[in-house]
Amino acid sequence: MRDMTRDEIMHFIKTWTWGTLIGVEADRPYAIELSYGTDGKYIHCGSRPGGRMARCIMKNANVVFKICECGWDYARYQAVTVEGTAERLTDYKDILYSVRCIARQRKMNEKALDPVARRVANNPESNSVRIEIKTVSGVIC
Repeated sequence: MRDMTRDEIMHFIKTWTWGTLIGVEADRPYAIELSYGTDGKYIHCGSRPGGRMARCIMKNANVVFKICECGWDYARYQAVTVEGTAERLTDYKDILYSVRCIARQRKMNEKALDPVARRVANNPESNSVRIEIKTVSGVIC
């Protein structure tokens, strides 16, 4: 096993589409799996408006975003961890940009998730977030 380089970490983040968002609720961790997108500077993702993760982030924006990949025989393994602050997006333009990042990452038409952006922007309990890709680590085996 070895640490990944920054270039390997960024390639891994740009390659995958599914990760785990880990927040803090009071003094306990809480995690959800979700699709995400990146523009190279931020991880863009979101969760159910008014849901448990949304409540966690409203009270404590410190999060970890984890992306893992492992072969069935466990002979190889890659994992990236992004530590940071979840910035809640409330402006329609920012949310639209975010969902388009997610659509592109998932190899969808860039505008496929545009209706989601409008619904999210109109919901005061929405949880569209971005996390700066600043404090990162990764391992490969």
